Amino acid sequence: MKSLTSWLAVGLCIVLLGFVAATTASAQNTDERAFFNLTEPLDVGGTILQPGNYKIRVVPQRWDRNLLQVWSADETKLFTTLLSVPHPEGPTGVQIPESRYVYYPASADHIKALRTWFASNTPASGGHDIVYPRGRAVELAALVKEPVVALAEEVKETEYTTAELVVVTPENEVKPYEPVVAEPEPEVKVAENIPHHEQLPRTASNVPLFAGLGLLSLLGALGLGVLARRMA
Repeated sequence: MKSLTSWLAVGLCIVLLGFVAATTASAQNTDERAFFNLTEPLDVGGTILQPGNYKIRVVPQRWDRNLLQVWSADETKLFTTLLSVPHPEGPTGVQIPESRYVYYPASADHIKALRTWFASNTPASGGHDIVYPRGRAVELAALVKEPVVALAEEVKETEYTTAELVVVTPENEVKPYEPVVAEPEPEVKVAENIPHHEQLPRTASNVPLFAGLGLLSLLGALGLGVLARRMA
């Protein structure tokens, strides 16, 4: 009887661990990638991309969303690996089926540059503000009259994850970079004496729940079967 109880306890622990692992994997496996077409040259983090078809994606690296890569559309050639910083959009962001791209405008001396990339259907994750080498960041900040996040010119790709980031102002001042955090949604007070309540849309899947209940039922049935045989 003690052995049966032990096996049932082990089974329940396995099911619970499976739920935790599935939840963690779901949170980490946000697939941020997109195809895009260029009809004119574009500066992306200091690399000039010529007209053509490309694929941009987040490099899966633990919890770090900030490392990006740009490939050819068929993923046979890597054009650049670059840094970005989170552009918070908050939980109220609108889900869209297509990626969004925001650009720095072209000037008399320089081509258009990618400013922010928003992957499709990831409003709570926000977007990616592209980090530029300091010299290019100075030009962009002066052009748009806004600060631009930059890193030193001599930083190598292998140093990207630990490189110190700064903010270049339109006045060519250099300040430490401080991550921007999305502001929480304001608290909404529910009015009293409302005659009815609208049912909220269901956004979560019940598949993990049903799978877990199925495993629990299976373990229970096996345990009862063993118990019945021992008592017979």
